[in-house]
Amino acid sequence: MATVADAGLSWPAVGGIVLAPAVWALLSLLVADYVHGALLHRARGTGIAVTRDALTAAQERPLPAGATERLRAGLAGSGRAYDVVDGGPLEFRWRPLRGPHAVTGCVTVDETSGEPRLRLHTDEAPRGMPGERTASASVALCRMTRLAEAE
Repeated sequence: MATVADAGLSWPAVGGIVLAPAVWALLSLLVADYVHGALLHRARGTGIAVTRDALTAAQERPLPAGATERLRAGLAGSGRAYDVVDGGPLEFRWRPLRGPHAVTGCVTVDETSGEPRLRLHTDEAPRGMPGERTASASVALCRMTRLAEAE
């Protein structure tokens, strides 16, 4: 019966095989920690909780009274907004991060309560850091909330 050393595997080779997944796991943990910290920073002061749901591709939030007009004005003055359609429900596209990818947003009126609701959906896959695609709708929600609630 041949041993592991006789089969051509040595301790340095086995160490390299074990070390590669450990390094990959550590790097993944560091990236996840960075994305979580960035989301916490963006959400500070908006009242948006950073939970597991912050990484979903669709985000929705009610807007306070009068916030729709402030949001329209904020979109008009922003370089990150484009394809703004302002006939009926407000629809737009927004670049939440520095890259070219965007989220699609719209402001509608909830039929049951009559309050305006902001809906954002990630629709373009970015090329870049892992977590950007899933976090971009949440980042845009934080920014839109700041625009809508600005006095």
